[in-house]
Amino acid sequence: MKTPNELTDAHIVLSAVQVTSEGDLESLLKIVRWRPEIFSDTFVYRLLLSFYPAETAEQSTLAKFLQSLGDQSNDAKGPEAPSLEPSTSNLTENEALRRCRALSLRSIPEYEPIRTRSELANVVIEWAKRLEQIHGSAQPAAEFVHNFIGHDSDLGLWYETYLAPLVRLQYEFYPDSENVIGLRDLETLSDKEGIQTLLQYAMKRHNPSEVARDLDYVVSPWVRGASQAKRRRVDYSAEDTTSDEKTWESLYDWLIATSMTEFSIAAKAYADWNGPVEYHRPTDEAVARFAQTGMAIVYGCSEASPEARSVCRLVIIKAAKLLNLGLPELSQPEPDISLPKGFATDLAETDLLINSLLKKSNKFTRVNEFSLHLLTGIFATAEILSGFGSPRTISELAHVSIFGSERRHKDELRRLLQHIPLHTRQEIDWRSVRRQLLWLQSWAKTQPVVAAQQRTAFLSHLPLSFVETQILDALLKAAQFAIVKEVYLDNPSPSLSGSEIEARVVAAILEAYDNASNGNRDRGGMKRANEILKAFRPSFPESSALSDIDHLIRATHSLSFYQLTLQHGVPFKPVSIRVQKDPLSLVEKVLEQDARAYTKLEDLLEISRNLVRAHLPNRGNVITEDAEPLQSRLLDAEHRITYQAIMAALGASDFDTAYAYITTRLNTSTEQSASSGSVDDVSWRAAYAAGKYRPSSSPKNLNTSIESLTQRMELLSRALMLAPSGEALSGILATWRRYEEELDALKTQAVEEERAFDAKADAAVPGAFGLDNRDADVAETKRVMARRSGPIGSGPSYEEEAPLGLFDVARGAASALRKSAAFPLGSTGLRDLKIHSDTATKHDAQREQAGSPVSDDGGRVRKRDMVANMVTSGLVSGMGWVLGAQPRDRVD
Repeated sequence: MKTPNELTDAHIVLSAVQVTSEGDLESLLKIVRWRPEIFSDTFVYRLLLSFYPAETAEQSTLAKFLQSLGDQSNDAKGPEAPSLEPSTSNLTENEALRRCRALSLRSIPEYEPIRTRSELANVVIEWAKRLEQIHGSAQPAAEFVHNFIGHDSDLGLWYETYLAPLVRLQYEFYPDSENVIGLRDLETLSDKEGIQTLLQYAMKRHNPSEVARDLDYVVSPWVRGASQAKRRRVDYSAEDTTSDEKTWESLYDWLIATSMTEFSIAAKAYADWNGPVEYHRPTDEAVARFAQTGMAIVYGCSEASPEARSVCRLVIIKAAKLLNLGLPELSQPEPDISLPKGFATDLAETDLLINSLLKKSNKFTRVNEFSLHLLTGIFATAEILSGFGSPRTISELAHVSIFGSERRHKDELRRLLQHIPLHTRQEIDWRSVRRQLLWLQSWAKTQPVVAAQQRTAFLSHLPLSFVETQILDALLKAAQFAIVKEVYLDNPSPSLSGSEIEARVVAAILEAYDNASNGNRDRGGMKRANEILKAFRPSFPESSALSDIDHLIRATHSLSFYQLTLQHGVPFKPVSIRVQKDPLSLVEKVLEQDARAYTKLEDLLEISRNLVRAHLPNRGNVITEDAEPLQSRLLDAEHRITYQAIMAALGASDFDTAYAYITTRLNTSTEQSASSGSVDDVSWRAAYAAGKYRPSSSPKNLNTSIESLTQRMELLSRALMLAPSGEALSGILATWRRYEEELDALKTQAVEEERAFDAKADAAVPGAFGLDNRDADVAETKRVMARRSGPIGSGPSYEEEAPLGLFDVARGAASALRKSAAFPLGSTGLRDLKIHSDTATKHDAQREQAGSPVSDDGGRVRKRDMVANMVTSGLVSGMGWVLGAQPRDRVD
């Protein structure tokens, strides 16, 4: 056995390897101190990394050994030769040298993340990784590394960056979680991957407080250490703040990206997180970026719920506190927002995109006094719209407020006013609604004095008058008439003029009218229209438009009680009246479709009068002043509807009703027509149509037949009298001639029946004897005298009261023409015109023999004389037309 002095360096190295592999660090320390020229610290570290058994050895012994290597306090005692193993010391020199050369020593790895110059730090880190790999946990490695943190700052940085976060994850925060990331994997991850990995455990639990905790104690140390390691790679002597900021940017990006899907978690975590402020003295720019991240989270919020807005308040308040700015008035319902002139013009629409929110030049998210004011206005707008049942995100409201056009703002206002009555069943406080809408127009409680002083607001592109007009329309539609009168009519300084208010009232009535499905003014849209009219008619007593609408509603209401269907089976609606080119045609349709409508002529006439007085538009053009006087148009409408009612009555075989309408409703003379101021082309046509009428079945009673024929001939005489020209004379006379022939036959039949009845009555007298001719004449004379002196009401015979024949009438007309000075022919022009009729002569003789006066001499006026006078006056113009002569007073 060789003595220590005889051993070569190879023998000593082999002995050190042997005691190291056996875990005898005490003997190794003696060998190292005995021959320090052979065993440098680097060589010892390599021996430990290569041969020290990590599985079985006590880690505390290794820690003490490594600490004692640098301790020179024992060197003063002098080297002491250790006892070496015989198996090593007995080797020959060559054998020992050969074995030394065969040794495979591991090199000391240079830890890339921190780039430390300390070999001890690299050895400790490498050994910690071995322990974590062997035990499957970071706790043994942490206990081992903890012994050296105070001796090496680089090792302490590595510990805080990688090992401590893993220990917190595995033992403190999620002890039950499996497959927690290890040291080696964590070192290889990029910034984004590392943040995602370290926060995945808290995100799985959907707990914002746990996310904020992990941000503070797991992610932030890792990001901070990574940023310092980056600075070390660039310059060991100086700090690179740019690389530090870039490392934190990844964490800010994760917060914003997470807020897109898990807004509540990300935003609450941001509000509870201290950010990079705690870990080093941050620069002003670092604090500004942290605050800007909060603003970016708010603008990126995709939720519009009250809970989301509540979280946004926390974020905004935190961002304001970071920069020591005044807290925004986020709880005030309608704050006064004042932004500098030109502030909105410097904003870019692309800044509201998600990938642009964190740009340093983004004026939306860059925290300052004005960006906080803008966000305060947007926030108050969001609260108001949410109360209206129309929630919007912050980004949407910013887009509309800053970049919305006038058309977009009009659409927004109309959408709100349509939605407000629908979103709640509770009673709406319309005064509050109006106040809030006016605030949305200016973001101020008081309106700007000058129109040019336009503010940035949600509806800022709309004039105040337009907003007030739309609110007025909504109030009218909601039947808030008291508020309308209070705000717009009784107000000492109203925001709208009286003419504007009247126009909107008229428009509201017509809108309700046009949307009505039933013409009854007690139902639906007609009821709303009538209520608005009643409420505001006293406020505008001189309004012609409201007067017209009153007549229109009256006509529509009356028309709704009749059966009326338009073409293609479309039921009647009130709007049909306003779109008709000729509204009176609807009344005519009623007479066509309703079989008994003609019996309600007065009601139909009142409808037509109201339609005329309503001054309805013609083909969409409102006629303010009609060329024709109102009274003339009313008369024309009455004649027109009466004519249609007469035709409907004739169609229903109701001649009596038609006769009554003609004799009581239409003109009876040309003087009446002339006094009305218009040409009457209806009365004579109605009389002619009724005069031509023939009943479907002949009356069984001869008296009834003669009476009906007499009435029709009377109507023909009226037609002759009222006809404006002689064009229809031939037709009327032809009809008259046919009726005259019928009447002659009926008259002869009636005389025969009368005489037969008298003869039968005489024969039935007891003791009567036959009479000779002279006695018969005496009896006839007595009967005539008896009739003359008989009591009032005794009926005349058919002989006396039979209507005059055509030639009797013509002869009377000729006499009238001779005496008329209205013709240019003069009084002698027709003197020689004589019309003779044997029948007429015979009739005159019979009347003279019977003692009946031919003309009216104070005795009883005969009905046939009345008819003759009427026809004669008509034939004066008719015969004049036949002869080519016209009265001087007739207009060509």
